[in-house]
Amino acid sequence: MSLLDELVADLRIGPFDLLRIISTAPARYKQYTIPKRTGGVRTIAQPSRELKALQRYVLQTKLSQFPIHEAATGYVKNRNILFNAEQHKRNRVIMKLDFTEFFPSIKVRDWNLFVSRRRPPFIELRDIGLYRNILFWGQRSSTPQCLSIGAPTSPALSNILLYDLDIRLSRAANAVRVVYTRYADDITVSGASIEAVRRFEDQLTQILARMKSPLLRLNDDKRGIYLRGQRRMVTGLIITPVGSVSIGRERKRLLSSMMHKAFLGESDGQQMNHLKGMLGFCLGNEPEFVSRLRVKYGDDVVDRVLQFTPVPRRVIGR
Repeated sequence: MSLLDELVADLRIGPFDLLRIISTAPARYKQYTIPKRTGGVRTIAQPSRELKALQRYVLQTKLSQFPIHEAATGYVKNRNILFNAEQHKRNRVIMKLDFTEFFPSIKVRDWNLFVSRRRPPFIELRDIGLYRNILFWGQRSSTPQCLSIGAPTSPALSNILLYDLDIRLSRAANAVRVVYTRYADDITVSGASIEAVRRFEDQLTQILARMKSPLLRLNDDKRGIYLRGQRRMVTGLIITPVGSVSIGRERKRLLSSMMHKAFLGESDGQQMNHLKGMLGFCLGNEPEFVSRLRVKYGDDVVDRVLQFTPVPRRVIGR
């Protein structure tokens, strides 16, 4: 069955209407910018509701069948930022590297080349044009160009198209006895010595220089080497000098302060919602600290925060 027939059957949209959506899919994005923590802005391209439904179908039925390398820790089932950080917690030296303009660097030609080489049995080559339009953003045009930050398929597709790179970098890491992981565009390397991680970096640079697809570049501004005793942050979590993974002192101080306000009944709805999110983050990455908060403030206070439901804002005159 062709992809078009599958989509018609699953989404219950007529073939004429479906082809109209797909033909203009690369232009069906809402574009906006958000500030980066390090300065500048990041462009988000959010697919329309109709396009997002198509992308989710492709994600669940097609992209999910491709292999993902074990070094890829982002947007993969049973892998997360904690899993990523734990791969490095026993090593003394950590190197952080980052790809520049990661999603926009992955082009439609990279997908074409990948499919033509792999010939996956669950993707018909006659449908390749449909996949291009559904998966790739047109950057304000109807011609598919690149992956977007905001599409549900972009993270999975980036892991798929970087599978061969992850294989080569994992082999290079094993050869010099370091650990390599990649969380989307965020690369972490750790080992026993600075010399070892630098040898891996040399291999990485050579591999990227020879690689034809995708064409990726490192962001030199985000390169860093951190030793035990320094603040070693990996995908937003702190690796302590004793080799444990923590949410960090700053977050703990903020959490304690916000919990104290909630205990006194001084938190408004917005603050309670923020606190609920932070507690959820802590439960997923350092649940022991939530246990300490329960001892200090009581189970009823912590549970009240976790079960908090924001009250809809009342509209005057209604």
